[in-house]
Amino acid sequence: MTTNSNFEMSLQKLSDFFQLIMDRGMAGHAGALWPVVVRKWGREVEGTEYVYMYPITFFQNLMMINSIHINAETKNERLTMLKFLVDELSTKKIDIHLYHFGMNLLYPYSSFREREDKESVGKRRAEFMETLPSYELLGNDDFICQAWSLLIQRRYPEVGEEIVRVPTFSDVRMLFTPERFGDHTGTYFSDADWLEPIAGRRIEVKRWVGEKDPMTPQPKKEGMIEGPIILGHEGSSNGLRHFVKGKPVHASSYIEVKFGDGWIPGRYEWSFEQDSPIRIHSFRHEWISIREGHLVRIKEKS
Repeated sequence: MTTNSNFEMSLQKLSDFFQLIMDRGMAGHAGALWPVVVRKWGREVEGTEYVYMYPITFFQNLMMINSIHINAETKNERLTMLKFLVDELSTKKIDIHLYHFGMNLLYPYSSFREREDKESVGKRRAEFMETLPSYELLGNDDFICQAWSLLIQRRYPEVGEEIVRVPTFSDVRMLFTPERFGDHTGTYFSDADWLEPIAGRRIEVKRWVGEKDPMTPQPKKEGMIEGPIILGHEGSSNGLRHFVKGKPVHASSYIEVKFGDGWIPGRYEWSFEQDSPIRIHSFRHEWISIREGHLVRIKEKS
């Protein structure tokens, strides 16, 4: 097989990188830290498949930081590198993680070439490859959530209450959309934009509604008046109307209502009866009732 000099240099650089990692570990530290979630599929009688899932950003960082790039333009070059990876792993010169990293360098976009090359790499190598776990690359959200869900403590005693305790962190806080939280816990909450899990015997959450960044307080919005909603008299007709810092609130006008650590937007409705509650038609297609004195926001110009 003939190969071009650029490919040969790239392959040699990859070989040197592999040797460095195996000898000294990641970033010169003893041992290599690989962020990976291992999934096991199938049953013993049907055959078991292991899938190693890595965050795609980690592979990208390894490539960029170490200037590792492979451009196997021809089938001969792909086969040369594939044989190199398989032989390095089979002789235990590299581990399965470096093999997966190398395979991602070789086949970054499509798998049909990998299947095609496997048929040409030789029977012994092809059979060895069949025994290896496959790999997947995950987005950062998916990888962090996968790892987080594996830390959930689950106990189902024959007698007594079941325990499903979410991971406890001392210096880290995590937020989930309701859909993603439900996918990884089996418990769904639909009355918030963001959920912050609270460690305990049962799954409990703090609900964050409406804020762009619920981790920090938001500044007051421009063009909005914020204050308690107060019932008062309007003009000479002596009619009753709600006000926020002296500005009247009109039927169906836009309003934001403070609940917990967030704000719920909606439309203001009231029956004009003195003791009746104020109704807010939220953009979640729900009605919310509040009383006089509740903290709200209305538009300065309406």
